[in-house]
Formats: sequence, C-alpha cells, structure tokens
Amino acid sequence: MRRLSIALLVGVLGVTAQPAIASAAEPGAPVSPDLVAELDAKGTTKFMVYLRERANLAGAAKQATSDARATHVYQQLTSTAKSSQADLRADLDERKTPYRSFWIANALQVTGDQSTVDAIAARPDVERIEPSRSYQLLTVTAGKAPERGVAAAEWNVDKVRAPEVWSEYGTRGEGITVATIDSGAQYDHPALVNQYRGNLGNGTFDHNYNWFDPAGVCGSPAPCDNEDHGTHVAGTAVGNDGGANQIGVAPGAKWIAAKGCEDRNCTDASLLASGQWVLAPTDLNGANPRPDLHPDVVNNSWGGGQNDPWYRQTIAAWVAAGIFPSFAVGNDGPDCGTANSPGDEPGAYAVGGHDINNAIYVSSSRGSSLVDGATKPDISAPAVNVRSSVPGNQYAAFNGTSMATPHVSGTVALLWSAAPALKGNVAATRNVLDRTAIDVDSTGCGGNAGNNNNFGEGRLDAFAAVARAIRKVGEVTGVVTDAAGKPLAGATVSAADETATTAADGSYSLSLPVGEQRVTAALYGYRSESVTVTVPENGTVTANFNLDAASTVRITGLVSDASGHGWPLAARIDIAGRPGGPIYTDPATGLYSVGLASGATYRFTFTSLIPGYQTVTRDVTVGESDGKVDARIPVDPGCNAPGYQARFADPTTSESFDGTEAPAGWSVVNRTEMGGWEFDDPGNRGNLTGGSGGFAIIDSDALGSGNTQDTDLVTPPLNLSALSAPYVRFNSDWRAVGVGSDSADIDVSSDGGASWTNVWHQATSRRGPRVEEVPLFPVAGDSDALVRFRFNGRFAWWWQVDNVQIVNRLCEPVPGGLVVGYTTDANTGTPLSDVKVSSVDPPVESGTSAADGFYWLFSTVVGNRQFTATKAGYPQATKSVQVAANGSARLDFPITAPRIAVDKTSVETYSPIGRTRTANVKITNTGTAPAQLDLLEFTGGFEAMSRQGARLTEVAVPGGARKEQASDGKLPAYAPRASTLIDDAWGRIADLPVPIFDNAAATVDGKIYSVGGGSGTGRERSAYVYDPAAGSWRALPAMPSARSKPSAAAVNGKLYVFGGWGPDDVVATVDVFDPASETWSTVPGAVNPLPRAAAGIAVVGGKVYLVAGCVDSTCPDSTDVLAFDPGTGTFTARAAYPHLVSFQSCGGIAGKVYCGGGASTVSHRDAFVYDPATNRWTALPDLPLDLWGSAHSTASGLLILAGGVTNGFSTITNRSIAFNPSTNAWVELPATQFPRYRGAGSCGTYKIGGSPGGFNSTVESERLGGGLDLCDEIGDVPWLSENVTTFTLTPGASRTVTLTVDASPLKGVNQPGVYRAKLGIRTNSPYPVPQVSVSLNVSPPTNWGKIEGTVLGVTCDGDIVAVPATVRFISRANPDNTYTVSANSSGKYSYWLARGRYDVVVSKDGWLATTQRVPIEPGVTQTTDITLEQSCI
Repeated sequence: MRRLSIALLVGVLGVTAQPAIASAAEPGAPVSPDLVAELDAKGTTKFMVYLRERANLAGAAKQATSDARATHVYQQLTSTAKSSQADLRADLDERKTPYRSFWIANALQVTGDQSTVDAIAARPDVERIEPSRSYQLLTVTAGKAPERGVAAAEWNVDKVRAPEVWSEYGTRGEGITVATIDSGAQYDHPALVNQYRGNLGNGTFDHNYNWFDPAGVCGSPAPCDNEDHGTHVAGTAVGNDGGANQIGVAPGAKWIAAKGCEDRNCTDASLLASGQWVLAPTDLNGANPRPDLHPDVVNNSWGGGQNDPWYRQTIAAWVAAGIFPSFAVGNDGPDCGTANSPGDEPGAYAVGGHDINNAIYVSSSRGSSLVDGATKPDISAPAVNVRSSVPGNQYAAFNGTSMATPHVSGTVALLWSAAPALKGNVAATRNVLDRTAIDVDSTGCGGNAGNNNNFGEGRLDAFAAVARAIRKVGEVTGVVTDAAGKPLAGATVSAADETATTAADGSYSLSLPVGEQRVTAALYGYRSESVTVTVPENGTVTANFNLDAASTVRITGLVSDASGHGWPLAARIDIAGRPGGPIYTDPATGLYSVGLASGATYRFTFTSLIPGYQTVTRDVTVGESDGKVDARIPVDPGCNAPGYQARFADPTTSESFDGTEAPAGWSVVNRTEMGGWEFDDPGNRGNLTGGSGGFAIIDSDALGSGNTQDTDLVTPPLNLSALSAPYVRFNSDWRAVGVGSDSADIDVSSDGGASWTNVWHQATSRRGPRVEEVPLFPVAGDSDALVRFRFNGRFAWWWQVDNVQIVNRLCEPVPGGLVVGYTTDANTGTPLSDVKVSSVDPPVESGTSAADGFYWLFSTVVGNRQFTATKAGYPQATKSVQVAANGSARLDFPITAPRIAVDKTSVETYSPIGRTRTANVKITNTGTAPAQLDLLEFTGGFEAMSRQGARLTEVAVPGGARKEQASDGKLPAYAPRASTLIDDAWGRIADLPVPIFDNAAATVDGKIYSVGGGSGTGRERSAYVYDPAAGSWRALPAMPSARSKPSAAAVNGKLYVFGGWGPDDVVATVDVFDPASETWSTVPGAVNPLPRAAAGIAVVGGKVYLVAGCVDSTCPDSTDVLAFDPGTGTFTARAAYPHLVSFQSCGGIAGKVYCGGGASTVSHRDAFVYDPATNRWTALPDLPLDLWGSAHSTASGLLILAGGVTNGFSTITNRSIAFNPSTNAWVELPATQFPRYRGAGSCGTYKIGGSPGGFNSTVESERLGGGLDLCDEIGDVPWLSENVTTFTLTPGASRTVTLTVDASPLKGVNQPGVYRAKLGIRTNSPYPVPQVSVSLNVSPPTNWGKIEGTVLGVTCDGDIVAVPATVRFISRANPDNTYTVSANSSGKYSYWLARGRYDVVVSKDGWLATTQRVPIEPGVTQTTDITLEQSCI
C-alpha cells in the first residue's frame, strides 16, 4: 500500500461574538454566468473577449465609390483593433495563452481557465466576456414544389415577380455579387457554375477571393457543401441552369461563399472570420485581403437566441461599406417575440416567410425585436415548398425562412443592377423594399396592416421595387421655419407619394419624379403651406416654407345611439391630424370636448366602447371659431348591441327549384367542361336538405372519377336598397370529401359580376337537413346585387341547395337602460379589470370591466336598482343607481381591500450558542378593508461560520461515504393551518400570447413562468413570463431544448426545466433560466438517467424530486423517483412510487413530497407522501374523485389540483381540490372558469393554458387568490417563535409581533454560523405581501475550534478526483460523543468541535476507509486534506 502522509497547518484565531464574512472583489467587465458554469465544469475553455473601443466609421459615407468605402472601413477597423488589442495580446503572449484576434468586432477568442478570465475581466479596456458559442443554420424541413410548366420559373421566383423584371427592364442582376455565409456551395452545380465568380471559363476556376473555409472543413481548396443548405440558398438567389431550372431571382448576378457553418452548427469564430472575409476577401491562405473585391450583398440564413449583440459590429461594418445584410428572422414561430439574433438587430434586414397562398409560414418567427422593440421581420418572402439546387447536381424543395432570405438578396441584386445610383446605399434600398412591399393585414403579434410583426412591411415585390428605383428623379430640399424664422422640427413635407420629416434644424430632402410637383409642408399648430416646383432630373431644387401659427379652437359634441334607444354612448374618438392619443366621451352623458388648431381638416373616427355598434368616420374642417360635432352611431347589422334583439322580416325573394331547369333569371356558369349545377337530381340522391320537391345540386360524384367541376349558381339581380342587413337563407346538404379537394362558397357582387366578395366558405361537410343563414352585408342597400353559390371540386361528393330566400334582419330595441362606469382600486386609484358588476335582484344582469376599468351592462329593469362588484382577492362592494329608460346611468365602483406593510423586511440577531434574543416587527394594514392574518414560518438555510485556514494537512483515509449531510438540517414538519381566506372564485388574468397546452410552470420571485408546449404546435421551446403587477405576459428567449409536457421548478431564484417529450425522445438534459439576465443555459454534465414526460415534481430541502411519468412518446408509465441537486448537478435514485403513474400532481410541503391522482391504464384517486429522511412513501386519504392531467401547484402549505380529467378518461372537469397536511384531508376549492387538462399550475395560485379536449390549445389563464401566494417551503423553524400567529387588523390598525430566536442545541442550533428563515404573512389582500427575513448569527463557545479540509481520491487509473465522503469525529475522551458530516461534491467538509482529541474516520463505498487522530484547539482552524485510495479488487 502506498504510504500516505499528513501535514498540519495550525494558526491562532481571534474568536468574536459574530462571524466575519469576506467576499471577492467584483471584476471590472461583466462575465457571462454561462461561461462561469462552463469553466466550473471543464476547467479550461474557449471564450470571447469584447473590447470597449470602437472604430469611427463615419468617414465611409464621404467616399466616392463602394470600393473606397469598403477600403476605408477595413482600414479603420484593422487599425483600431491593432492599437486597442495590443496590450491585451501582449499579456496573453506573456502568459502563453492561446488566442485568435478579430478586427471586425474588436474581439479575441481566448482559451483559458478561471484565473485567465479574472485577469482579463479586471482590465478597463474590456467591455464584456462571453462563452464561445455556436449558432445554427436555421432548421429547414422538406417540402414539395408545385407543378410548373417546362422552362418556367419556380412559383416562388414568379411570386416575387422577378421574371417581370427580366422581361420588362432587361436586367437579371448583372454586375452585382452576392455572398452567402452558410454551409458552403457546390460550385460546379449546373444551376450555379456559370454564376460563380471564380469561374474563369473553359473549365478553369480560381477560388482565391471567391471561397473561404475558415475551419478547413472541405479538405481541399475547392468549395464544398456538406449540408445542402448553402447550395439551396445560393440557388434561390442567383441560380439558373439555362434550361428548365429557373430557380434564382437574379440569375445574371455572381456569387461567392464563406463557409461560416462547419456543419449544422456555426461557431462564432467561423462566423466572425467569415464576416471579415465578406468585407475584405482573402486568398485561399487567408492572406492579402482585398476590400475592393467585396460582394454587394451578403445572405445570412443562420442565427439563434435573441437580443444577442455579438454580431452587431459586423453588421455595422458591412452597412458602412455599402454591403446589404439580408438575415433570416428564424423558424421559432408561431409565437410572438421569437425573432432570432442577429436578425433582430436594427441593422439587419430580417426576412420572414409565407406560402404560395400568401399565408404566413407557420414556423416563421415573429416580432417584435427583443433588442429595441422594433417591428420584425422587416419583410417577407416565399418560404414554403421552395425548390432549389442541392449538392449532387440535384434539386429539392425546402421550407424555412432560410429559403425566404435569398429572395431578398436576389432582389437587391436586381435593384442595384437596374439602378446603379442606388448601389451601396443600404438605407435607401431598405426604403425602396419597404415602400413597395405588398401590405398584409396580419396583426396577431402587433402592428398594423402596413407594418406588423408577422409580415413586416409586407410581401416582397421585386418588380415594384425595381420600377420605383429606376424612375427618373431629382431632389427637393429646403428648410421649414415659423413666421419668425425659427426652424421647425418634425414637420411633414410631402409630394406625390413621398413624405419627409424635418430634422432639428428644420431641413428636409425629398426624392421626387422629375417634372412639376406640388409640395406641401404641414405641422400641427401651424397653417400648412404648398408650393409648386419643377424637379430636374438628377438635379436639386429648393423649396423653403414659413408656416404661420394657428389659433386653437374648442370642438364639443355628443355621441349617441342612432338605432332606437338614443342613449348617450361611451366612445373613443380618434382624430387624425391631431398629435397625441384618442379622447373619450363621458360614459354617462356621451359628451366630449377637445382643443384643435384652426384652419385644418381632421378626420374624426367615433368608436363605441360598448360593442355591437358600427364605426362612424367624419371629416371635419375646423375654422377660426369654436364648433360642435355630434355623432349618432347605428348598431352593427349583426344586431349584437346590448338592448337590441334581432328578427327576420318576410322574404323579399324566394326560389324553391321545383322545375328541372334553371329558374327564370337564374344562371349556371361552368368554368370546367365536366358539368355543373343541375335541377333534375342526376344521381337520384333525393332531397337531403330538409326541403321538399325539386332542388339544385352539383353532383361531383355522379359526374365521375378524374373530373373537376368549378361551377356557379347565380341569382337574378336583386334590389336590396331597402335592406340594411340582408341575409340569404336556404336549405342545404353539403357533403365534402374534406381533404382540400372541394369547397362550397357564397359570393356577392355589386358590379354585375365583374368582381366578387366571399361571404361564406366551407371545406368540410355540413350535412342536411340544415337551414343556413348567411349575411350579405357587403351588398346591403345595393339596388343591383348578385349572389352566387360556387362549388369547386375534383371527383368529390355533392352540394344540394333548396328554398333560397333573401330576407332582411331587423334590429329592434328592447325596453331598458344602460349602466356604465369605472371600477378602480380604492387604495391606489388605478383601474381594475375583470371586475364583475351584477344586479342584486332578478333578472341577474351583469358586465365585466376591461383593462381600463370601464364596464357596461344593459338593465331591463328601470328605476332604483342595486348592483354588486366582485373581483377575486377583493371584498364585494354594493351600490345603487337610478336606471333610466333609454338612458345611461353612471355607477363607479372604487373597491376597498386590505393592504399589509411591515416596518422592517429583515431582522438580524446575534447570539452565542445556548442564548435567546428577541426582536419586534410592526405589521400595519394600510388598506381600506379589514385584514385577516396568519403568520407562517419558512425554513431557510445554514451557512457555517468560517475562519482563516491553518497549515495544510494531507491525510489518506481509505473508506466510503454518503452524499447527504449527517446533520442534514431536516426539521420537524410544520402542519400548515387551513386557510379561510381563499377567494370565492377563480379570476381571469391576461390571456397567454398564444394558445398552449402540455406546458409547465413555476413561480420565481413573484412572477409566473410558462415553458414548453404541445408536440407539433411549434411552441415546444416557448417561454413566457407573467408579471402580476403589470397584468401582462411577455415572451422570453426560447429554451435550448424543445420540450412537451416537461416539469419545471423554482430553486434559488432560477427556473429549472426537466424532461418532456423532445423531437425524438424524452429530453435528458436540464435547462435553467436566470431571470436576472433573462438567459437560458443547460446545466453542464447534468444528464437525467431516467428522463420522463408528464412527471410529478416537487422542491424539498433545496432539491428537486421528479416522480414517475411517461417513458416515451406512447406514454408507458413508470414508478421511478429521482432527486436532483442543483448545487452539484447530480441525480440520485430514491424510493419508487407505489404504482405506475403519469400526469399526477405533486408538490413539496414542510420537507415532504405530496402526490395525488394521475393515470396509468386507469385513472387514479389515491395519494401518497414521501419522506426524504426515511426514503419511504406512505398512503394518504384518497382524493374525492379520480383526477389526472390537472394544473397543480403548492401554495401556502396546500397541494392544489385545478381541473383535469375524471371519470376514467371520459370527462374534463373544472373542479378544484386541495390537500391540507395539517388536517390530513382533502378540501374543495372553487371551480375554475374553464374546464381544461394538460395545462400548467403555479403558486399564486395560477392555472395556465391547457386543452379543452384532444390536442387543442387555449390561451385562457386564471388565478385563485386569497393568501395562496406563499411559495417558499413552509416548515416549523425550531429556533424561531412568535408571540401571536393569527389576528385581524382593521384599516389603519397596527400590531407589533415579538420574535424570539433560541440558539440552543435543543432547537437544532449546534454549530456556529448563520441560520436563516422567513416569516410569511398569509392574508386576504390582493397585493403582494411582504415577508420578513430572519437571520440568527451564532458564535462558538470560547473552547471550540474548527476542522476543515478536502477529501480527494486516487482512482484505479491513477486519477485524482474529489470524493464526497462521510467524515465522522469520535471524541477520545467520551466515545459516545460522535459527530458526522458529509463532504460536498468538491470533497470539501468543515465542522466545529469542543477542545479535545478526536478520531477522524473517513469512509466511502468503493474506497478504502481510514482513521486519523487529530487535536482540536480553541480558536484554531485545522485544515486536514485527505486522499483516499479506490478499492480496485
């Protein structure tokens, strides 16, 4: 056996009454927490160092040519990097630390350890330090290109109208070079070889300055592509084989390529090197840079993450050099806020995607940008079934925004080829693309029809862009001032379709078509002025404006109902031409007043705040005196306004189709040859519509296989001039195939059939007998309208129509009056949403307040009437109001509530072992309603008292160990009191931004996080946070891993996510989110040995317990239980669950894991509790019903189950229950508003998303308040007590609570150090309730000393590793006095002992144990490091 030695290092300590705490100095530059974690795991790694100094690129704009601009930018960047990096590079050279310098971002990639990072971070010239990351080629999916003609352009090329540019303007991108940073390209592909800039002709090629492979992946000087992606992208930009494969937008342009992506991954080093090469291409050796050979456009179909600034300087350099930067926006849709970096950067032109039908590509990332809140993407282009070149001389169709981006790159090539004056002007080019994009009204993620976070400025239109760029133009410039000559900033100067805004000095510049133009300057508060100028071609004309100030006049008016009741209306009034937001009428009187500048015309838009009314718009010219503008608003034709009811008048037109030919005036229009509408039932179907006798039918089935019908049945001209709400009513039997091959439509026309508007579209069966009623509102009031029944199908079934009637829907008043008002918080005065205002007497009539607190309701009872206002978390309020017939009565509700304040949020005490101390906390109700309070204790942690180390001692101790601490800090379970404060009902919170189910949730620092989503929904990586204070959800960066039905837990202020179904299997890694930095990382080395989906989860004693769940995608159940330690990143198997289960509800309460319900082959109603101290499960009382798939959480000492599936697998319920460990019983809670399953629950208590059935998603989320917001682990703190635990405070009252801390061993205080706990307050307040942190600082007796050290081990292979061994101290004087501690994952241990001699026994399973005798001296720390030998037999 190897001889082991011990060295002792002893020093004398001064023992004081309280411990001294030292902390390391903070470095000067921020270091990414991800890098710190990576260094902890690896020791040495690569990282990026970004320096503070920036090159001044402003001078580039003054250069005459694009080559000169690129050269200037290159010189500025390289000289700045050379000078600013010199000192750091010298230091790294002296350390012999490997590094790589990048001039385009003034950064270095360094390989080093934590000490290297610390040294660099301390430098004042360093801005930040980040881990070296990889980004991805954006994931694409295989598609199928639509059929096309021989030698025809692909659908996507045609969709952006590139062929029209080729034919109309004779340009195909000649003279322009497009670069790709991608996976490479097959340079000799038939569709790319002629466009490759390195093609010298005659079969010879020169790859210098045309190809860059920074990582040397290809193994030869020639370009390669190992991923298909780069070849496909290049083909869409410039590809064409001269024959049948017209795949590119600009086939006359050239291409070059940098292989920034080694495979599917793209390292930051390769991407930065590629960014440099694009600005200044090099030869194949990476030498002799030539900025004069830079490309004109650079395509980037890669990215990842969000709000990551690492590529910002590279983009800025390209733009300064006149290189257009196209970036894919990402494929993380359909969630909002998913735009990827670098596409989310303001300098990047980000491209989203759409399909052949102009619908958004489902996975196209949406904005807004998390960098600056700007709209993203900037524009959209074809992204679905895009056919292009792939290696092997082949072609394939792919889906993704990677495919959309090269359409923009190719379009810029067309633009700059057709309009050379625009070349290199990135800002002007962006403006042309933006102005000519086809608007798409798609505002689901914010914005407007002209610019939104789904499509950006709209769909790319290359033809319109080139047409705009090449028109003959000149410049109109000038200055706008007031009458005194003072420059006016923000004035608009417009002519034709161009508008400019004046700068701070009043100057403007407009680019206008040549010839005579009328130019107008306008600014609110001033009288507009117009002049006529003649614009010279390529010249400049000056037009200055002096604007006179306008006086202010007052406009008043009344907004009221125009359809019978005549009551005043609460309305929003938007006034175009007036700065600022909308104005509002008084909700009870309908009156408004606004001041406007005179001498101008404004557009007033009146919108009722009470739904069911039309919008009224009126142009108002304001003169020099006050005026009155009233508005009477009619109800919508749908007759959904309160106080109105609909009924149908007698038909004005009827047709029963009793003949065998088309009735008089009716016509059949067939666009196909194989038949259409008939009237003699050729298939002998019989009348299946519910009508009788004859009928009209299009019988596609009877017309035979392989035949297509596109046929119309058209009414005679209809006089609808007297019909304000016309409907067509008819009997119908529509039997659809339902796979996209057939459709039934009703269209209307007001121009004799020249154009049609669709009012009804069906693609799935609506079988008879059935009566359909379809509104014809687009032709209401028309005197010559047509209605057609259109069928389109290929060997489909049929559509039968009978008894067609045209009827008018009347909308008539119902007796009664309106009640309107605002609900506010009586304490804060802020609006309260989701307050339900209801009548006390029958019939119960109610309304709910909106975000601004406004509510309305219609009362059928007039006279004095009593109403109540209720909102979750607030006491009910009751008031009366006089309801007037055909009137509007105002009834505001300021709602009272208790609000709790404490005079201190932390109590710090100091005591020797064996003594007690007291402290007082004053609790006050600052609210307006009585408060009921319960005081609860929350277990905290223990931090051992430290002392300076003595001399080093190394001891080799053979033996084994356990991981848990011998003094494990487990305290007696606290039995929480049953709460009588829980709200009477769940209340709605803001809807999720998108529908979600199979998510997980947790509460971190009062905010609620939802992660993951159902497989195939596109939300598997989604993450959102709900802020109760703001009352809104916000998208977060996407998770590193896609997960469906994961499990989530909050530990130490961070969110940990486990398991869940991934794309291929259950995910084994652990993702962690840091709310402070809003960044995700994957726990290094943490691999779940038994990953599960739909597992139970609980946090107990700082560890996360994962209970059972689904083994794979078919959900075979399991019994496995694992404990995850966030401190060590390790999993430990624990006692199995008593039976197979998944989708059960679990939570941690008072140091134990409680679980109930769930499903296997049956639905369970049993429940169990797990005690980590004994590693045993024990049965609990059964649930009152079988229940699985609930939204579950723990809150204020209760395990709460909301909704789920019951009655086996047959019923989705909204029933809610809770288990109360203090009574060992299940209790009923209020039912949720929405029955859901497979959603998520979180402390607070929240129910988030879920499915109403099947695999459907929902956005509805709810909260049950009333003291259910205590989210830390409740447990009795033995050393802490209070003189009172339950009491009531009236508004304004206070109570002083005395806290007693007892530092005696009988209370678990047996070591010096800091003991921590929290005092929680459970109350019936809707506001956040403060907690009081309690610290007990314990000093050691004067005769105690400390022993500490590290346990290492020598493995059988001779490696030195840390050993988490068990260390026992046995008193030589009294062997019964034995103390045990466990070394942590790093092998470190420490313990305080009384003076004396001790045998130190160190053991660990699989290692040889040993014993060593050690003396303990008062006030002295002895450091004993121990080395074990592994048992190798």
